[in-house]
Amino acid sequence: MNYGDLIRDSFRITWRNRYLWFFGFFAYLGTSGGGGGGSGNTGGDFDEQSSVEIASTSATTVQSAFQNVGLIIVLIVVAVLIFLILFAIYVVSQGGLTDSVAAVERGQRRSFFSTWGAGARLFWRVLGQILLFFAIVLGLLLIVAIPIGALVGGAFLTDSTAFQVVAIVIAIPIAIVALLVIFIPVAIIRQFARRTMVVGGDSVVASVGSGYRMFRRNMGRSLLVWLIQFGIMLGAAIAFIIALLIVGFILFLPTILLAIAGSTTAAIVAGIIAAVILLPVLIVVSAILGTFNHSYWTLAYLRMTPGSPEATPRVV
Repeated sequence: MNYGDLIRDSFRITWRNRYLWFFGFFAYLGTSGGGGGGSGNTGGDFDEQSSVEIASTSATTVQSAFQNVGLIIVLIVVAVLIFLILFAIYVVSQGGLTDSVAAVERGQRRSFFSTWGAGARLFWRVLGQILLFFAIVLGLLLIVAIPIGALVGGAFLTDSTAFQVVAIVIAIPIAIVALLVIFIPVAIIRQFARRTMVVGGDSVVASVGSGYRMFRRNMGRSLLVWLIQFGIMLGAAIAFIIALLIVGFILFLPTILLAIAGSTTAAIVAGIIAAVILLPVLIVVSAILGTFNHSYWTLAYLRMTPGSPEATPRVV
């Protein structure tokens, strides 16, 4: 397998079939973040506050929560619905992208609607496979975490600081090595399993075994494909972050200057405009990276499949 051709053809499929970017964006979504808040005290030390003040504050908080319970429930329901919709599109995108990239590689024509249709048709199978791998990863995490946790926990049950330090020093590298040895192969097997199910027609459970056997037969090539993909995505992420900082600074410079000058309203308006300009760039870059990554693994799968006509690559 020519790895240069693999990268080139993945990029060509990504660039020539821009309708895939929609699905690539949702396939790229894998993490979400949250934030926390803090509180302040303007009336002195906590110990100096009277029990009456504390009781009054608690009662007000509880009363406010009960008064707004309807709004809280509505917000929770809306958040859950949004999450479910986004997750459903993610599942559709996983199956649709794999099917369409394989079809394009074979010289067939695909469109946005045929990609969506393929993803919708494969929805329950892809969902089942996602849940199955979630269970596998969770089980493997427990297998790694339980003995390491027992080692560290047992050390902290003793009064020996030296023993505790030694346990931590031993546990950290063991945990890192175990995670690398276990979860890199699992990540590769998951990629192959997705393709053996969508392209090869395997069942949800059978696809895991097929993905494992494919990884075992092509262990060296599979690891090299993963390493190349990791390097490409890391390089793209670094370049994107640098470009984002430069562009973001330029776009938000008027906001910063207006804020320094004390024009709060104008600064807010300028910040909103800058965000509106920057957001589409973030979405497009994420979509391109997601589509490239998916195309890369699909083409790698096709070219490692014994007897596959895609061993001689053709990109349309």
